[in-house]
Amino acid sequence: MTDTEYAKAIQAKVTMANLEMNVALTTEQQAQIGQDFIADIIKLSNRESKQKAAY
Repeated sequence: MTDTEYAKAIQAKVTMANLEMNVALTTEQQAQIGQDFIADIIKLSNRESKQKAAY
């Protein structure tokens, strides 16, 4: 994954999390959305780190 692709993937996650936050009805839902977002970014970051280490 190139840096540009990585940035686009993060931007897509940000957009989706933002949309979900806008429709969340409770703070518990917002907290879960935030946790899911962080987990997604960590997965992307870990995958990116492994790919760069392979080169």
